[in-house]
Amino acid sequence: MPAAQEQTCTLLLPSMQFATLYSVQPDGKQIFITTAGKLVCPHGECSGTICHWLREERAARDKGLPPPPRGGSRGLSICDCQSTEGLNGKLGAETKPPSLPPSLFEFLVQQNSEVVLVKGREARRVPYLSGPTFLTSTGRLCCRHGASRRSLINREKAGNRPSSRLPSCGCVLKPLPVRAGCVSVQKRGRGGCAKENQSPLLA
Repeated sequence: MPAAQEQTCTLLLPSMQFATLYSVQPDGKQIFITTAGKLVCPHGECSGTICHWLREERAARDKGLPPPPRGGSRGLSICDCQSTEGLNGKLGAETKPPSLPPSLFEFLVQQNSEVVLVKGREARRVPYLSGPTFLTSTGRLCCRHGASRRSLINREKAGNRPSSRLPSCGCVLKPLPVRAGCVSVQKRGRGGCAKENQSPLLA
């Protein structure tokens, strides 16, 4: 077991996966292990995903084209890794993946994430999501003024015409990245089962 894994501090990586530090490469690059037992880079991406992006970028260069954005329709990634060194190791039987926090909201509370009040309820800012995006204690994503992404989209479709039923703020919330990380943050506690079609990110 790598000595680095003795550090059990759980982090939320940019790919929206919970992970702990697994090892540190000779060049200083950190390798993390997710709750699903996968080795990922500091951005939360696994070896297979990075290799796929590198192949796409190489093919684009060969054609004289700009490299495609990493992530594509699944949600853009900030990963800029050019190597998968350290991500292809075989985990030993004694290596145990970290446990999921009780919920994403409780994790954000423990991390002392920025807090606002939305209709009398506490909401915590979710890192790495644009907007900025906040998560309420009931598992609802919204802007700092309490408007949901759906209501903001409806306002845009209405041509931003004033309406008492639509939010008056100018916030824009982008969709959650449809990536492996969203699956790893299970709905646990605080209200039981997730609502139908609700992202498992909303804990």
